[in-house]
Amino acid sequence: KRIEGVTSIDPVIIRKIPGANPGIENIIKTLPGVYSNNELSTSYAVRGGNYEENLVYVNEIEVYRPFLIRSGQQEGLSCTNTEMVQNVDFSAGGFQSKYGDKMSSVLDITYRNPKRFKAGLEASFLGGSLTVEGVSKNTKWSNITGFRYRDNSLLVNSQETESNFRPRFMDVQTLFNFNASAKWQWSFLGNISQNKYHYQPLSRQTNFGTVNEPIALLVVYDGQEKDEYLTTFGAIKSVSQYNDKNKLKFISSVYHTQEQEYYDIQAQYR
Repeated sequence: KRIEGVTSIDPVIIRKIPGANPGIENIIKTLPGVYSNNELSTSYAVRGGNYEENLVYVNEIEVYRPFLIRSGQQEGLSCTNTEMVQNVDFSAGGFQSKYGDKMSSVLDITYRNPKRFKAGLEASFLGGSLTVEGVSKNTKWSNITGFRYRDNSLLVNSQETESNFRPRFMDVQTLFNFNASAKWQWSFLGNISQNKYHYQPLSRQTNFGTVNEPIALLVVYDGQEKDEYLTTFGAIKSVSQYNDKNKLKFISSVYHTQEQEYYDIQAQYR
C-alpha cells in the first residue's frame, strides 16, 4: 500500500550510490525540498527548516543523530548502517502524528530480521564494513551486527591548503530480537559511534591578479586541531499482541554524546 507523501527508497540503490559519505543521506539530499551545505557531512535540512528538525526511526525506535553545536557540521558516518537495512521510507512533510512533533521530515528505517546465518565484508581505500547476522536453532533469538570504519584522508588531501588531515569514523550497531511467544516479542537496538578529526595545516598558496601582474598570497600555519566525538545509544522495545485488534508497544531508550574540541592554530601570511 502506497502512502501519499512518503518516498520508498530501494536499499540496493543506497548501497551502490557513490559519495564522500555513502549512505541514505546521499539519496535524500537529491529529493525535492532537501538541501545540504556540506558534501562531507551527512546532515540535511528540509524546506528551510533547521538541521536538527529531522526525525529518524529505526524499527520504530527514535534514533538521535549526533549533532554538533555549529550548524551544518555533523558526524562523518550515516546514523544508519546501509548493509543492515531492509526498507527505507522518507517523508518531507505531512507524516503521521505517531512520528513525533518535529516539523521538517521523518526517515523511517527497518533493519532486517535474520532468517539464517550470513556474513558480508566490504573494503576500499577509504575504509570498510563487516556485517554478520544469524538466528538460533529454535528461531527464538536472532541478531544482526554491523561494524564500519571510514577514513576520508584521500578526499580532503586535494585541497589548496597543504595539511595533515585525518578524519576517521567508526561505529558498531547491533539488533537483537527475541520471540518470547507468538504474542510477545522483545528487541534491543544498540549503537556506539566514534568520530575523530585531526587537522594540522601546514601552508597555503593562493594565486590571483592578472597575467601581467601575478600575485600570490602565502599563508604559513602553526598548531593543530583535535576533535573527538563519542556517541552511545541503547533502546529496548517490547511488543505485546493483546488481541486480534489491539497491540501494545513499550519503548525505552538511553542516549549519551560527548564532544571534545581542542585547537591552537595560528596563521601568518605575506
